[in-house]
Amino acid sequence: MKRDTLLAGLALAVAVVFCGCDGCGGSSPLSIAITTAPPASMEVNQTANMTATVSNDGANGGVDWSCTPVGTCGTFTPAHTASGAATQYQAPPASANVVITAASTTKPAVNKTANVTINPVGTAANLNGTYTFFANGWDNLEAPISVVGSVVLDGAGHVTGGEQDWFDLGTFDNIVTTDAITLGGTVTVGSDGRGTLSLNTTSGLNESFSITLVNSKHLLITQFDGNATSSGSLDLQTAPTSVPTGGLAMTTVDTAEGLVFGGIESSDGSSGIALVEGDEDFQGGVDSGSCGGDTFTAPDSHGRGEVTICGNLFSYYVVGPEVFRLVETDANFFLAGSMYGQGTAAGGFSAASLAGNFIFGESGEEFGGTGLFAAAGQFTATSGTGTLTGVADINEGDGAPVLAGDLTGSTYALDANGRGAIALPGTTTDTIANFGVYMVDPTLDIVDPNSASGGGGALMLDLDSNNFGAGIIVPKSASPTFSGNYALNQDAFFVTDTTSGFYDLIGQVFSDGTSTLTGKGDLNTLSSDGVVITTTQNANVTVTGTYAADGTHAGRATAQLTVNGAALPNQITAYQASSALLLHVDVDSPDDGIGTVGLGVLEKQQ
Repeated sequence: MKRDTLLAGLALAVAVVFCGCDGCGGSSPLSIAITTAPPASMEVNQTANMTATVSNDGANGGVDWSCTPVGTCGTFTPAHTASGAATQYQAPPASANVVITAASTTKPAVNKTANVTINPVGTAANLNGTYTFFANGWDNLEAPISVVGSVVLDGAGHVTGGEQDWFDLGTFDNIVTTDAITLGGTVTVGSDGRGTLSLNTTSGLNESFSITLVNSKHLLITQFDGNATSSGSLDLQTAPTSVPTGGLAMTTVDTAEGLVFGGIESSDGSSGIALVEGDEDFQGGVDSGSCGGDTFTAPDSHGRGEVTICGNLFSYYVVGPEVFRLVETDANFFLAGSMYGQGTAAGGFSAASLAGNFIFGESGEEFGGTGLFAAAGQFTATSGTGTLTGVADINEGDGAPVLAGDLTGSTYALDANGRGAIALPGTTTDTIANFGVYMVDPTLDIVDPNSASGGGGALMLDLDSNNFGAGIIVPKSASPTFSGNYALNQDAFFVTDTTSGFYDLIGQVFSDGTSTLTGKGDLNTLSSDGVVITTTQNANVTVTGTYAADGTHAGRATAQLTVNGAALPNQITAYQASSALLLHVDVDSPDDGIGTVGLGVLEKQQ
C-alpha cells in the first residue's frame, strides 16, 4: 500500500471516531431525548427520578444535567449519568419556575429542556377563616403560662379579630378572660410552610408565634418572643356553635401545682355536664372518682364558652363538633388541656376497643425531681388476655434513659364508658408504670382534628406517685413510609453544668426516605444560670439529622438531630404511627440531672 493511501485511511478512521456519528458518512445525527420526564409541578424539596437517552453518540459520553436559575433551581444526584441511566432531581426549598436541561456530554449544544413549577407548601392565602389555638409553656421568669383562643385570618396575611383566655403566673401574674384580639396582627407563610403569627390584644399580652403549616387547617405553633417559650397548635374552627354533647374524654395538666386531672364526661348537650369517671394525680397523691351537677354555657361568636367540671371553671374554645381546648380561669388550679368527643362509640367501649397496634407519647414532671420526663413507645394490645407487648424509650433526666425498654408483662383494662388503665412493668420503664386512659371517637384524628383520616385512640395521664404528665395514644399503621416534607416540633427541658431552662423548636425538615433529614427552624430558649434568666430567639437555624430504622422493632428509629450547628447532636428516638405522624423523644441524659428531656412530633405536610 502506498504511504499516502495509508495515511488517508487513518485520517478517515480518526474522523469517524471523533465525529461521534454526528453527520459522518451520512449516518444519523447525534440526538438526545428526555425519556423519563420530571412532573410539570413539584412541591419544594421533593424529589423525582429522570432519565435521558443519547442516540448516535459513538463516544458514549452520556448526559450532563443542569437547571436554571443557577444556584436556586435544585440539585441532581448524580449530575452526570450514562445514557438511559437515572438521576434524582431534588427541588429547591423555595418556590420557583425551573428549567431543567439534559445535555449531551459529547456535544453540549445538543440538549433538551423541561419546565417545572416548584410550588410552596402553603401560602398566607391558604389561611382564611377562624382558627382555634392553644400554647402551653414557661414565661421569662420560668413560671407557667397557658393561652387558649381563636383568631380570625383574612387570607391576605391580616389578623382581623379574635379572643383569648390566658394565665401567666410570672411576668404578668394574672388571669385574663375574653381578651380581645385586635386589628394590626399579621400572618406570614414561607415556601416551606414556616412563618409567623403576631397578635395584638387589649390586655397588652401581645404574642409573636413561629408557625409551621401542616395543611391549611392545621399548624404547629410556638411562642417566639422574649416573653415566653411555649408550644401548641392552630386549627381551623369548623363548628363554632358546637357544645359538648354525649360522652367526652378530657385530660388537663397544671404544672404550677403539680396536678393532672382527666376522665370521661357526660353532657346533655344543653347545659348540664358531669364527670362519670375520672382520675387525678395531685403532688403524688392519686385518686379517682366522679362528680355531677356541673354546667356549661353555649359558645359566643368566637367559639368561646365556659364549663364547670367538679367545681372548677374552665374557658373552652371550639375546634370542631367534638374537639375543645380548655384553660382554667378561677385560680383554684391552673389546668390546661383538651376535651374530645366519643361519638357513637360512647358507652360501648371494651378491651377490644384498644386491641391492636398503637404508639404513645407522654411528657410531664417529676415530683421532687430535677425537671421534666418524656416517654414514647409502641405496643400491641391483646384484648383476650388484657396484656400489652412492645417497647418504650423513657428519659427522666437521671443519666440512665431507657432505650427500647421491654413492655412484656404490661396489662390493661377498659370500662364501657371508655375510661381505662395501663400498668407497665416499671422495672424496665424507669419507674414509669401507671397510666389513665380515656378513649375518643374512633373517627377522630387526635393530632389533626380536621383530618379525615380518623383512627381514634385515647388521651392518657401519668398516674404515678413520682411523676405527673399527659399524652396521647394513636393507632399504628402496618407499613408506613417516611419521606417528604414534615413539620417538626420539640418541647424540651435542659440542664448543663452551668445553666438550665426550657426551649421550643419548630420548623420543617425533608426526609429522603432512607437516612437523612434537612431543613430549617426557629429555636426559642429560656435559660438561667441561677441568677439571671435569659431568653434567646434564634430564627431560621439549620436542622439536619441522620436516622436509622430499628431492625428489631419495626416502627422504631434512632436519630441524631443537629440544630443550629451544635457541637453535639441530640439523640432522638422516633416512633412512627403512619406516613403522616411520628412521635419523638430526646434521650440525651449523660449524667443524673444533666442533659435534655423533650417530646415532639413530626407531621407530614400536605
